[in-house]
Amino acid sequence: MLKSVFGVSDDLDPLAGVRHVVAECRSQLGSCTPQAGFFFTSCMDTDYASMLAEIHREFPEIKLIGCTTDGEITSLQGFTEESSALLIFYSETISFGIGVAEDLSGDPEPAMRAGYEQAMADLGAEPTAAFVLPDGITTMQIPVDAHLQSVFGDQLPVFGGMAGDGFRIRQTYQFCGNRVFTDAMPVLLLGGEIDISADIARGPRPYGEYYMVDRAADNIAYSIDGVTALEFYERFLGEYLEDREVSFFPLAVYVDGSDDFMLRDPVEIDRKDGSMTFVGHVEESSRVRLTQVTREETLRSAQRGAVNILSAFAERQPDLVLLFSCTSRRHVLGSRTDEEYDGLRSSDQAIPFFGFYCYGEIGSFAPGKPVKFHSDTCVFVALRSARP
Repeated sequence: MLKSVFGVSDDLDPLAGVRHVVAECRSQLGSCTPQAGFFFTSCMDTDYASMLAEIHREFPEIKLIGCTTDGEITSLQGFTEESSALLIFYSETISFGIGVAEDLSGDPEPAMRAGYEQAMADLGAEPTAAFVLPDGITTMQIPVDAHLQSVFGDQLPVFGGMAGDGFRIRQTYQFCGNRVFTDAMPVLLLGGEIDISADIARGPRPYGEYYMVDRAADNIAYSIDGVTALEFYERFLGEYLEDREVSFFPLAVYVDGSDDFMLRDPVEIDRKDGSMTFVGHVEESSRVRLTQVTREETLRSAQRGAVNILSAFAERQPDLVLLFSCTSRRHVLGSRTDEEYDGLRSSDQAIPFFGFYCYGEIGSFAPGKPVKFHSDTCVFVALRSARP
């Protein structure tokens, strides 16, 4: 079976908090030997190397990846911020391998390939699934999903979230082993007999007509429906839009002529040429629609995601649910953020869940479909050992 233990702490002293989560995990592990894990922290401006050293002092052989975030998610405490959370895996039938892609914004695809090959060598077997935690700021103008598809292929399930920095949008950090990076992407590969299922909960609801992106390059849209991207938004939302204000109105971008869509948050307006920069790639000639964002629909999407993921393995419950939720959802929900996991808490079985609020989510629409970059979603990933 796939076993997991975890701890979380919002101690005012970040290093003391890490010692607490390490002790909490050790007490749950008993005589079991930890194999791999995730470490997430929304503590900013702290000594991450010392935090990792505390973890490796107790668990020297653990294959660990992690990153800074915009808040942690655990079934122990729900949503926490300015906190640290550690998840540890162990299994007799599943193996793990880690690697890291460095200088991600400089030359993304070769960097990702080097990180993937490093993790493959560490795994020593064919991978069953991959988890990645790319820098969420330096990659804003990079088509991350296109490079992931090229390196990881179309068949390997790839999930994860973009590292955050407490919504300061300055600099994020990534962790692999006992090392601290920035502008990087840690990789965790799983091998062996494991069942995986995922669901993408999308809160913003598309409405109205479909429009065509006339001209775009990477994550910049220049023209939509015959006018500049700014004029297009002003047509529906009025003039005098501010950069931060417009980010609350994501664009639904449809792909491959299907009903599947990805959400793209506008983050910057160029008032000279009317172009708008989005978080994530916007393909030229793609169909788009505007969306409506409400707290209630955001919570309903999470409830649907929980129902779908808890029934993923028929009568067998997941061993663990991982959550990668967009920071925009947290800011939409505000004081109701903790309700996002009510669907998982209300389950008859106490299924552990663990994750973080990120600057973009990674996952595919269905098994066998290419990995995509998402915004404004919560990606649920259910894991279960194929052997009871």
